[in-house]
Amino acid sequence: MDKYLCGIDLGGTKINTILMTNEGEIISTYTLPTLAHEGPEKVIQRMKETLYKVLKDAEINISDLEGIGVASPGPLDAKKGIVLNPPNLPGWSDIPLAKILEDEFKRPIKLQNDANCAALAEYFFGAGNGTKNFVYITLSTGIGGGAIVDGKLYDGANSNAAEFGHASINFDGEMCHCGNYGCFEMYASGTALAKFAEGEIEKGRESVIKDIAKDRKITAKDVFEGYKIGDNLARELIEREAFYLGVGIANIIMNYNPEVLAVGGGVSNGFDILYTIMIKTIEERCYKASFKACKIVKAELGQNSGAIGAALLNINF
Repeated sequence: MDKYLCGIDLGGTKINTILMTNEGEIISTYTLPTLAHEGPEKVIQRMKETLYKVLKDAEINISDLEGIGVASPGPLDAKKGIVLNPPNLPGWSDIPLAKILEDEFKRPIKLQNDANCAALAEYFFGAGNGTKNFVYITLSTGIGGGAIVDGKLYDGANSNAAEFGHASINFDGEMCHCGNYGCFEMYASGTALAKFAEGEIEKGRESVIKDIAKDRKITAKDVFEGYKIGDNLARELIEREAFYLGVGIANIIMNYNPEVLAVGGGVSNGFDILYTIMIKTIEERCYKASFKACKIVKAELGQNSGAIGAALLNINF
């Protein structure tokens, strides 16, 4: 009898659940809004609902699952299966998520940081396939990442390794919500790009970005749209984004010396626009040998990467 794997990607805005084979073939998917403001109990109930739905759609029994993996925002304790206190999940504090789901489904449950899960997925089925040393970074609301070292996921002493977004790239920069100063994600995340745009427009800079956004908050996507139609402020902001991205990635390469570094997340949709300045900055700030050894590419798997990686947690590798 065939066995299947399930992966649940718990995000601040949506829960994405997949059912797949050991070979990575996705059988069914289901997504629900997280509605994180309603608290852990209701969010976990929606997680359960998504899993039951993918099983029902595929006409597969819960007993046919080898295991269930969960990709969660950190910080967390993967070994104990506990979600500690993620900033984008209000009310979550020391939630024993793995045990709660195990009690419900009676199947093995594995918990891991969401960016680590995305790194696993890209390593097995995406941009990192065929490597032994691979790094994945995600550029979105914040910046996260995961590292494969000598063919193994590196998650550190307590599952919080490769928190690239909270490495300081400006020692006297403003304070981040994590408590550090001048964090990478304060300068190169999608949130940062939008914030810089808002700040310049509030100072009186003329820009089509404001017209693109209309009556809503400016997003990173708006800045990229402004760049494409030749807006001067958008160009300055994108060049600044590419520079800071290059600084952060140079630090990662110097620490991990990967064969491939893949960039994912919403901001990576502008990868080709950012590439030239980003690569120039990385080359200027790395050992030449480390730079030449590392191929820097856009991630391949898109929005399902976290759920795919979560499912893979139940495979011994």
